[in-house]
Amino acid sequence: MEFMINMRTPDYDPNEKFEIEKHPNINLLSVECGDTDGSKIVGGNRTTLYEFPWLAIIMHKNGNSLSMNCGGSLINARYVLTAAHCIKGREVAKVRIGEYDLSTEIDCTGEDMFTQCAPKYQDIDVSEQIHHEAYNDDPMIVNDIGLLRLKNSVNLNLRNSGLICLPITDSLLTVDIYGERGIVAGWGLTENLAKSDVLLKVTVPIYSPRTCLQRYYRNIHYTTESLDRFTNMFCAGELGHDSCKGDSGGPLMYEGFISNTYKLIQYGIVSNGNMDCGTEPPTIYTDIRKYMKWILDHMRP
Repeated sequence: MEFMINMRTPDYDPNEKFEIEKHPNINLLSVECGDTDGSKIVGGNRTTLYEFPWLAIIMHKNGNSLSMNCGGSLINARYVLTAAHCIKGREVAKVRIGEYDLSTEIDCTGEDMFTQCAPKYQDIDVSEQIHHEAYNDDPMIVNDIGLLRLKNSVNLNLRNSGLICLPITDSLLTVDIYGERGIVAGWGLTENLAKSDVLLKVTVPIYSPRTCLQRYYRNIHYTTESLDRFTNMFCAGELGHDSCKGDSGGPLMYEGFISNTYKLIQYGIVSNGNMDCGTEPPTIYTDIRKYMKWILDHMRP
């Protein structure tokens, strides 16, 4: 089986001004993305059948079986964006696209003549794992971002498969999302401490790195170095509304304007947080705006 763990160091000057719309790989990210149709993660609700067709489930090898402990998002037909901690030191076997209800092979909603059923999910082998070369989890998790290259392309002609938008313009990279509410979706632990079979979503308030740091170190004097460590992250969540264990690697989404249309755009990756989900402090997310050059540098046709 073709399989490679890759930590390529990008060949570029870090002091060079980044103009995203001139990046040679920008066309690998389609503008045909982010269109939505339509028990729960903490404080969340069931999604509709085709609401988040870019949601991916990452399946790790666990002896002779597969485990599903992380999520991700499909950013083009060959790449899934996820957290570095979901792939570093772990062998990813497959990625599943088009899942809705884990308890059924064919997902259907409604009743009688109003029943609609989705095509079967797609399980696709992974050929390459790429985690950020500066990822570290001690003393705190930083640069928690990674890519999975799929062995074959996802069939995007199926209604339950699609792409999430990324912030691919200067205006989307500089938008102020702090104080706004984002959307998180996944199959992670619920307030009942059990994973949900059905894909769930929740809206959460987004906090700036400084506010995030204050929430985590409320009673501790923090330094400029501490704040620097938080500059590539933000926090999101509130009492009763949060992502949770098992949602790791999944997207935080916020509406934005691409090609004269409002679409859902991924701004965060679920990274880490309080073990007691839905309480203080809120979950930490990798800020994708700070890593768009890294993402594009590590993609290929």
